[in-house]
Amino acid sequence: MKVKKRDESFEEWSFDKLIVSISKSGVPIEDAQKIAENIESWVLAKDSKFITSVEIRDKVIEALSKSFPSEASCYSFYKKG
Repeated sequence: MKVKKRDESFEEWSFDKLIVSISKSGVPIEDAQKIAENIESWVLAKDSKFITSVEIRDKVIEALSKSFPSEASCYSFYKKG
């Protein structure tokens, strides 16, 4: 699966990169891995050749909001510059 980034470039899906980005919001690494597993399943189930980074970001925020609301808020404000 390819990820279409905001700058319109593409990169390969990275499970490890997702775990790192989730854990940077303050989520314990074990929980970040579980959340990333759920998101990866969702991504790979999509019937598409690519997914946008914005779609992934929105899904992460949705997942974090359930168990880690303050971390979800931190994640939603984080933008790579």
